[in-house]
Amino acid sequence: MLLELAIAMSIIGVISGFFIKKTIAANRALRIQITKNNMETVVMALASYVSKHSRLPRPAADKTGYENNASVDAELASFVGYIPFNTLGISAKTASDGEARLLIYIVESSLTSSFDTIYEGSLFSSSYFCYPITNPKIFINELKDSPDIVAFVIDTADNFPKISNKIIIAMAPYTLWMSRDMILMKYLKDAPCRAKKTSNSENDNSY
Repeated sequence: MLLELAIAMSIIGVISGFFIKKTIAANRALRIQITKNNMETVVMALASYVSKHSRLPRPAADKTGYENNASVDAELASFVGYIPFNTLGISAKTASDGEARLLIYIVESSLTSSFDTIYEGSLFSSSYFCYPITNPKIFINELKDSPDIVAFVIDTADNFPKISNKIIIAMAPYTLWMSRDMILMKYLKDAPCRAKKTSNSENDNSY
């Protein structure tokens, strides 16, 4: 009787362990997918903000979700913070990862206050958005040759970047960076900065 009970308990233990592992794996996969989906939604919200306000928003300094009041001349630390979800018009839940932690937002300072260099009148003009930035602030370690200025980076709270005289991003599993070209091509359906530069060069040569 005791032997049969011991065997039954062993079988139950093996089955329980199997299901516990499956449940843990399923929950982890769900958290990963939530993080990815939320990041994509945040990128869309940022692109929409650019199209409406002709600039990128500044990060939120705290968890209230409103962008800070930093100027382009402010310290670089002012351009690293939380997703400004209230400023973007999205929920705090959407601006968080799969573990309900607010996502980190790092933005190129020059693209946060140039109200008159992204729009030409009332029409979007990437030639203004693509205006040369002689001293970019964001650098990604693993990115040897950036095709264009890195406009912003979204990451999880455990991958906070190093800040000195520039912002250095170390790529991690959830690091999502967007250049100006990516924003224009994928989200705003406009020609990339490189195309604009090429087009302008061709026009200059035609005279």
